[in-house]
Amino acid sequence: MLNELDRELERRGHRFVRHVDDLVIFCKSCRLAGRTLDNLLPFIEKKLFLKVNREKTKVTYMCDIKFLYYAFSRSNDKCIISCATVFRRMKAKIRDRN
Repeated sequence: MLNELDRELERRGHRFVRHVDDLVIFCKSCRLAGRTLDNLLPFIEKKLFLKVNREKTKVTYMCDIKFLYYAFSRSNDKCIISCATVFRRMKAKIRDRN
């Protein structure tokens, strides 16, 4: 069912990352992100008949996002993906136990 959402996002030309039912859509501006959210919610709820958790759904700057242990940032107009601090701490604990 979410494959239909993937195809719709690709058709609209959005860059996105989805893992199971979690989704991050990358937009060039906050205004565009707000419009994208406003346009996608009816598609998800009315066409796919899925419920969207409005408390978790938000438009934010990409530096504030942690997704699947990855953090996103920007440098020289390029997106940088790095391991989030939680993942680093977990790896450090595993090393300390060995």
